[in-house]
Amino acid sequence: MPATDELAQFVILAPPGAQIPGASANVSRDRTERARLLSEMQRLRGRVALRENAIQAAMLDSSGRHVMACDEKSWHLLSLRENGKIAGCARLLVHPRNVEFQELRIATSSVARCSPWSRHVRSAVESELTRARMNGMTTIEPGGWVVGEDNRGTGGAVSIAIGAFAWAQILGQCHGFLTATVKHGSSSILRRLGGRRLQTGDRTIPGYFEPAWGCNVELLRFDTNSLNPRFGAALASARNRVLHAPVFPADAPAEIPPKLRLHTPEIRWTARVRTAA
Repeated sequence: MPATDELAQFVILAPPGAQIPGASANVSRDRTERARLLSEMQRLRGRVALRENAIQAAMLDSSGRHVMACDEKSWHLLSLRENGKIAGCARLLVHPRNVEFQELRIATSSVARCSPWSRHVRSAVESELTRARMNGMTTIEPGGWVVGEDNRGTGGAVSIAIGAFAWAQILGQCHGFLTATVKHGSSSILRRLGGRRLQTGDRTIPGYFEPAWGCNVELLRFDTNSLNPRFGAALASARNRVLHAPVFPADAPAEIPPKLRLHTPEIRWTARVRTAA
C-alpha cells in the first residue's frame, strides 16, 4: 500500500553554527539521533539515485551513503514514517546576503557553463541577486528532493516540497534558485507550486540535459511570497507542522547517558535567535 502523508512526521536537521528560529518549539539535543538521520537520508538518496542511473556505485561510500559537500552546510527537512524510517527529504542551502553568482551551486550547472547560454544564465541570476539585496532577502538553493519509490504519486511527495517552502519562510524572506528534474514530474510540480523559469530580458532559459545527473532538468527561481495561492491552506498546515517538528542542531551537546545523569551537572543549552540583518 503506498505511503501517505498522514503517516509522516517532519524532522529538521540544522547545519553547524545555524541559529534556530525563535518560533521553533522543539529543539533536540541528541547528536547521535541527528547523525543517524543524516546517514539514513544519505543512504535513501544514494539508493534512489543509483537506481535511476543518476550516479555511479563508486560515488557511494561503504555504507551506501551518497555524501555531498553541501550536506553539512544545509538545512535538511526529513519526512518520517511512523516506524522512524525516512520517507523523503529536501535540502535548503542558505547563502550570505552578499553571495556572488560564482559561489552558487547553480553556477556549476552545464547550461551555466555552455557558451550559447552561460551569459544569459549569469545575467538572469545576477539580476535576481541585485533585486534580493535591495529588498533585504536571503538567497537559498533548495535541492535533494527525494522520495522513496512507494511515496511517489502521493500527497506525501508534494508535502515535502511545501514543507521546505514553509521552513524557508520561517527562516526569513528568501528567494532562491534550483535545478529541477523533469523526470517523475518534479519540475512541473514545482512550477505549479510557484517556481518560475529563469528569464533575462525576453529570453527564457530553456530546459537542458544535465550530464552529471543523466537527465533533463530546468532552472527555476522562486521567492517565499510566490507560492501559488491554491496551496495556501497546505502551506499554513505545513508551517504549523514544521514549527512543531523536532530540530536537531549540529552543534548541540551530546546526550548524557542515563547511568551518568545522577552524577553529572546539568548541561544547559539555549538556541540562539537570529535577527534579520
